[in-house]
Amino acid sequence: MVYPSGLRRAVTRTLRGFTWYRFGVFCGAIAFIAAAHGVLLYLAGKPPAAALAMFKDQYVYLFLLFGPIAAAVVAIGNWAPSRTGPRIATLVAAIVVGLVVRELLCMAWWWIWPMSTMAPTLLWQVTAVVLYSHVIAAGVLGYFFLAREEEAMDRLHEHDMRREALDREFAETRLLVMQAQIEPHFLFNTLANVRRLFQTDPPAALAMLAHLSRYLSAMLPRMRRSDSTLGQELALAHAYLSVQQIRMGSRLSVRTDVPGALEDHAFPPMMLVTLVENAIRHGLTPLPEGGEVRVSARRVDGRLRVAVADTGAGLAESSGSGVGLANIRTRLSTLYDGNARLLLAANTPRGVVATIEVPAVAARHDARAA
Repeated sequence: MVYPSGLRRAVTRTLRGFTWYRFGVFCGAIAFIAAAHGVLLYLAGKPPAAALAMFKDQYVYLFLLFGPIAAAVVAIGNWAPSRTGPRIATLVAAIVVGLVVRELLCMAWWWIWPMSTMAPTLLWQVTAVVLYSHVIAAGVLGYFFLAREEEAMDRLHEHDMRREALDREFAETRLLVMQAQIEPHFLFNTLANVRRLFQTDPPAALAMLAHLSRYLSAMLPRMRRSDSTLGQELALAHAYLSVQQIRMGSRLSVRTDVPGALEDHAFPPMMLVTLVENAIRHGLTPLPEGGEVRVSARRVDGRLRVAVADTGAGLAESSGSGVGLANIRTRLSTLYDGNARLLLAANTPRGVVATIEVPAVAARHDARAA
């Protein structure tokens, strides 16, 4: 049978809190009290049969006494208002409903199967209810605070889930913003080099424009992506270095040592070309004689290490504090949750080695096809 969605939600809300674990605890507590009555009767000199009969009668009686009240408190309490006053009033009404149901069940049970050790007189029932009223009050009070604690935990869990979703959205937005900060930096510097070459060496400027076109065609599609491959980033770095070789001429030499098997590994976009650009701007450009840029990659202990080494001016006090390197560190922390890093070290005999270390993972199909 298929229930309407509204009825299904109502049934689900009403039955919330009815679990086999709680039912087992309830039955166990009743069995313990009933067994205590049987043991006391046996210690008083009654035969075992009488003690067993007392246990049975007490178990049925306590189940009929507390069961309807507990069920009414849980079911009606699921619909109780959140404010304390109305909620307590609702639970009191649930107790009354449970007592009425309990009386009806007891009369039906005693009519079908009379108890062997006690008579269901009205005075006896009222006296029993009075004696157990403190137990009922304690149970309802405990349930009240338990339900409030569970509701608070549910709200806290929902809050944590929403906060995690907002944190993910914020991290993704921050990554896009940081990548957008890199775009003008590359474009404006390269266009300035082209303009300068047109004034001094038009054929070289035309060659640089060709390399710039190849560079932009490789760079722009990946500016907004959060995934790429080492091979794609290496191609972008080569295009950039080709532009710079025309600008610097013999002052710049380039070496690459990247095994082909590693080019298919996942690597975050725009980081390798940022390291290459920093090596030229801060390492080689200040030196009249220029120097060498070497790009290498290795897989060590399940991690991919990509290094850009230059023979330039070397480490300075401000090394590592630039916008590009700061963006790399933040993006690595966000993308890999602290499982990646950027390292700067002195090169031999001079210069800097910048290394990005990330988990060695094969790129997804969509990243390779981009």
